Order: sequence, then structure tokens, then C-alpha cells
Amino acid sequence: MANPDNSKYNYMLENNTKYMNLTALSFGDRRITYEEMHDRIEKYAKLLYSKGVREGDIIGVMALNTPESVYLLYALDIIGAVVVGLSPLDNAEKVRQDIEMVRPKMVISVDMCYSNIKEAEKALNFSTILYSPLESVDDLKMRLGYKLIQISKGNFKIARDANLKQLVKQDHSGIVLPPSAYTKDQLTDILFTGGSTGVHKGVDLAGNGLNSVVEGMNSIFPAEPGMVHLGNIPIGHMAYGRMIMHYALSNNMELALTLKALPSDFYDEIVRTHANAAVGGPPHWVSLIEQKGDIFVPNSKIKPGSLSELHYATSGGEAKKASTDKAINEALLAGGSDAVLGDGLGATETWASMMINNGKIHTPGTIGEPISTIEVKLINPDTGLECKQGEKGLLHVSGPTIMLGYHNNPEETAKVIKVDEDGKRWANIGDYLQQQENGEYKYVGRQKRNFVSGIENIYPEQLENLLLQIPEIREAVITPIPDEMVQFIPRYHISLYSKDIDINELENKINLLVSTKLGENWLPGSIVYYDKPLERMANSKVNISYYTEMDKKALEDGSLSNDEAKSSRMSRI
Repeated sequence: MANPDNSKYNYMLENNTKYMNLTALSFGDRRITYEEMHDRIEKYAKLLYSKGVREGDIIGVMALNTPESVYLLYALDIIGAVVVGLSPLDNAEKVRQDIEMVRPKMVISVDMCYSNIKEAEKALNFSTILYSPLESVDDLKMRLGYKLIQISKGNFKIARDANLKQLVKQDHSGIVLPPSAYTKDQLTDILFTGGSTGVHKGVDLAGNGLNSVVEGMNSIFPAEPGMVHLGNIPIGHMAYGRMIMHYALSNNMELALTLKALPSDFYDEIVRTHANAAVGGPPHWVSLIEQKGDIFVPNSKIKPGSLSELHYATSGGEAKKASTDKAINEALLAGGSDAVLGDGLGATETWASMMINNGKIHTPGTIGEPISTIEVKLINPDTGLECKQGEKGLLHVSGPTIMLGYHNNPEETAKVIKVDEDGKRWANIGDYLQQQENGEYKYVGRQKRNFVSGIENIYPEQLENLLLQIPEIREAVITPIPDEMVQFIPRYHISLYSKDIDINELENKINLLVSTKLGENWLPGSIVYYDKPLERMANSKVNISYYTEMDKKALEDGSLSNDEAKSSRMSRI
């Protein structure tokens, strides 16, 4: 592999030199070789330079997973611009909030999202370049239909110099790009997150950090030139998607881009692209199974042999559920895959991946081992001392992958980044882990979600996973209800597969299981049942804020009572 202490683009280019004839990107029926991709990236860099983009400029990019988005991201890296990932899934208010935080010189956006930046463009004085997500689709009828829809919605600009397609047609061969001097740990990207403190923030990241993640990933996953990796995770605004893109392309793999990223499309896209490796959140992998009576079985749509080319399957984004693992692996096997579902832990603050269980070489139920380019330690938050093996502690990470800091926010940065006596920077990730005897790690829960009930620490993820052992329960979210005497009392939000069940019988099952496995302080003060899946955010994670808002309203209108649960806890204090 190339030296990771380089720009993202030069690191990728150096790794690609011997493989220029291989397919780099696929999109529908389109196949783009590494040679074609690099030619296109250089052309995009020249046209952006002709539009005034310079080293150090802050440029917003609102992208979908298309070849043009890949060209743009690496072209900006060639120039040395700072790329800000804006989400095409956000509404105008959220996009404006992000733009106001970073004040970009320009925003490059898929045209379908132009309505979300129109007002901000005028008020905040930045220029805009638009492009179609169907630019690389050969179906003329589909492209024309899409264009008419965008015109009807006002998602267009008449000026030719604001249209990427028109700019690409211009001759930029005479433009000579000045060399962009590489500086280690220099700001190259800003991505947005709630982080470990729950405050919306911009995360300042360095390009060599992403290169180091690729190096570390290679210590766990065997990446071979020509392998096909499904490109379904958003590459524009999510660290996880950007990491997968850079990992695949720096390892001379084929990145099979798709606009169909929903769990309902997951199986079909794996099959269509002949993917050898795929990642997704738990809802993506759960789409491969269905419930039959009290058990989970492979989804009836899975055809024998249809997944025979899939060798690596990884879950990420949120903790996967042990209750569905067995059925998912049976579904993979039913499709002819030799993959075993792995798991990973990542954060925007570390360019995504930190820990990986690749499914084949690690213990089920763990998040595997740290990637080779980071150091980790678990810290007891009460004592500040490093935990012994088997003790639960907060994950701290050091290495080139960790963020430079939160954008223009030293207060929030200071909450997460600490420098030790040797001058080494450590990031408090905000996750509780537990190291096993074999050196692998088990995920316990988020620091921000932990709460005390009575005299005991409650870890919501641990409780949620336990509840999923009950066949009637599809999903569960645990929220804390504040109490002046016992601090907090758990409230269970439970999604059921069917509402036609005996609730009293179910609650007896819940109480017996929880009290036996975790203790009486983990029992609910109240339970809310739903006959549909839980609400999720755009990144597919369960929208916990949605349920905490419901709790707040219930407290305000007096419909929530925890008297019985409170008395039970008081008797044990």
C-alpha cells in the first residue's frame, strides 16, 4: 500500500497505478475503469479551478451515490479545498443550519435538492453548481422525465456556468493546476454529527486520517483487486459511506454505486451488482429474514445461489440484535453465501471504523478488534483509571484517524479530546465497552444513554437486546423518565409484530426475563406498544429523540405514572 501520509487522492492514485484497466465504478449498466475515473477526476478539478475554487476554500457538497459525486469529491481534494458534507435527506432548515456553521464559498448539489439551498444561497452569499444524479444513466426517457420534474419544482438554474453538465463540456485542457502542498493533519473535510454530547456539530477531519482507516481496515478484511463492494452507504455526508468509498477504491475494488439504499432494496442490489462485500445497518440485514410464528426464518424471496458471490457481510451504524443474528446467517447460507454477519463500531470523529468483527475470524456477539492504525483504552469514568480486562469502561482512541476538533467549537472539542502527559491526543468516543479474555471487545452501550435507576446503572442497549429475545417483540427503545427520588425510571417503547396478542401474558414474559437476567431496577415504570416499526432517522438509526419527546408530552399532560416502579426502587435504596 502507498504511504498514508498523503492527500486522499494521491494515496488512492498511487495504489491504483498497476490496476488502471480494472473497473473502478459501476452504476447501472455503466462501467468506468480506473483510468477513466482518474481522467474524469482531473477534468473536474480543472473545471472547478476555472470556477474559482482554490486551496483552503470551504466547499459544500450535497451528493448522492453517483459517479459524478466521486469525481467531485476527489477533484476538490486535488485542489486542496475543504469538503463539507451536506445531507440531501435534510430539510431546508437543517441544511441552512449546517451552511451557516461553516460559511462555504460554493455549494455543489444534486439539482433535486436545490430548493433546500435557494434561500440560503441568497442570504449567505455563496455560488452554486447543480448536477443531475441521473447524469450517468443511459436511459434518455428516464433522464428527460426526471428533468421535467425538477423544472416543475424549480430545481434548476438557467446560467450555464451553474450547470455541471455544461461545465464538463467546456475545454479546460489549458488550465494548469498548481501543486497543492500536502500538510499532515491539515483540515480537508467537515462532516456533521451529534457526537457524544448530543450537540449538533461540524467535525474537522484530516485526509491522512481517512487513509489510515483504510490501512487499518486492511488488517482485518482481505481486500483483493477486482472484488465488488456495494456502494449503498451515502458517500457525501456520512463518514461511514466516505470510508467505504475510499477503502474500495484505494484497494482497486469495484465500487458498485446505487441510488437504492433502503433496506427493502438491499437484497436485490446485492444480487444485481454481484457484490462480494456489503455493509448496512441492522434494518438492511433484517430485511433478509421474516417471522414465522415465534421464530425468524430466511425471507421467502431469497433464491438459492443468489448470494453465492457475497463473501463479507458487515453491520454498522447501531448495535445489531443477537435475536436475529442466527436467522440472518441462515438467510445468507440459503442464498449460497459463505459470509457470516460481522459487526463494527465507528464514529464520525474517527473517520468511521474503529472496531471490526469481520464475521469469519472473530467471536460472535463481539465487535471484534481495533483496526491496526489506532490505539484504544477503556477508562473508568468515576476513577479516571484504565480498566482491567472484563471491566466496563469508556472507549478512548488515539491515532491519526481521530478528528482535529469540532468546527469553531473549542468548548465541545475540550469535552472529547484530551492530551496525556506524553502529548498524545485521545478522543473519548462515549461508548462503553468490555474487553473479553481473547482480547476482543463487547459493546455495552452509549455513555449519553446510560442512566441511574435507584442504585443501579441502566444500559438501554443491553436491555433492548434482551427484550428482542421475546418472539412477539420486533423492536424496543428504552427511555429514562426523570424522578426526584430515584433519578430515572425506564420506560419501554415496544414495537410488536402483531397487536392481536395477550398483553398481560406478554408483560409477564417481559417482567420475568428482565428481573431474572438484569434485576428489578431494570423493570419498566410504563410500557408503550406500537403495531408498526419504530421511527427512524434518515441514517436508518432509531430516532430516540422522537420517543423522548413523547415522554415529555406524557409527563406534561399527566398521562404517565411511575408510582409503583418508584416505590419498588425506594424499598431497595
